[in-house]
Amino acid sequence: MKKTRTLASAAGALALVTGVASLALIGGGGAASAAGQPSSAFGIQLTAAGTNAIDATPLVTSNDGAPITDSLVTLPPNPLLTGGVISVEAKNGSARASVADLKVAGGLLEQAPQLQQLFTQLQPVCDGLDLIPLGQVLDQLRDPVTGTLLPAALEQLVAGAGQAGLDLSLVTALDLSEILPETLGDLCDVVAGGALVGATAVAAECTGTTGTTTITDLGILGVDSLLDTNKPNSKVEVPGLLEVTVNRQTTNADGTFTVDALYVNLFGQLELTVGSATCGEVTNRVDNPETPDTPDAPVPTPVETNVPVTG
Repeated sequence: MKKTRTLASAAGALALVTGVASLALIGGGGAASAAGQPSSAFGIQLTAAGTNAIDATPLVTSNDGAPITDSLVTLPPNPLLTGGVISVEAKNGSARASVADLKVAGGLLEQAPQLQQLFTQLQPVCDGLDLIPLGQVLDQLRDPVTGTLLPAALEQLVAGAGQAGLDLSLVTALDLSEILPETLGDLCDVVAGGALVGATAVAAECTGTTGTTTITDLGILGVDSLLDTNKPNSKVEVPGLLEVTVNRQTTNADGTFTVDALYVNLFGQLELTVGSATCGEVTNRVDNPETPDTPDAPVPTPVETNVPVTG
């Protein structure tokens, strides 16, 4: 079964409720069911503080094991996400999902008060970066072992900005000691309204209990170069701010196997899953159900007997 929807046909699925996007669940299901756990796949899912902001969409579930596909040409206009073609497919024992031209814009920050507070406090640092010769003092700011900012690095930035006439006292309460110095610039891009997450292509695929992930041109707050998409559950974390996992693989309690191409967690408040494929197996299914032919009645076999003639 295959369904392809355009922007016009999908636009009605999106409704913004109290500032949080809610995308209606769209998916396909088989006409018949079978024993076991079916395969499924979806393109994008977003939760905010444990509540679905965008339901898994488009979603397909192969209840009878037969192939089923769905796609969206693009996401409807909304303040959270932009994306190109989203394709999903599921069948017995395998599934795949792909998303093109993904961008999570600055509008996402409006959905989390903690993010708003952080970036409001970070704004003075961003304003001061152009006035501070950061490139000349990186070696003094880095931990020689980890390469991250030394605990006193922000205080040095604040002091330097103060000499330039800027008051950066608001940031002294922030714990950004483990952020790479270069990442400050990427955070400032987000403050300025840049994309929080971006990738030209994201895809996940599973077969049985194995899965693969392919991500092209991934950019997330400057930490893309630290992620190995070929390694299952490859993760990078900015403590207290951001956790990014690629090729997240999970063996579920019901025996199914899931691979999520990209998972992003911000402050434990916003969770974004992009490209999710779950493999299951159903039994007692019929690939091409047809009414069986009624067998012909057996041909009678003549029996010779001696019948007395009377009359």
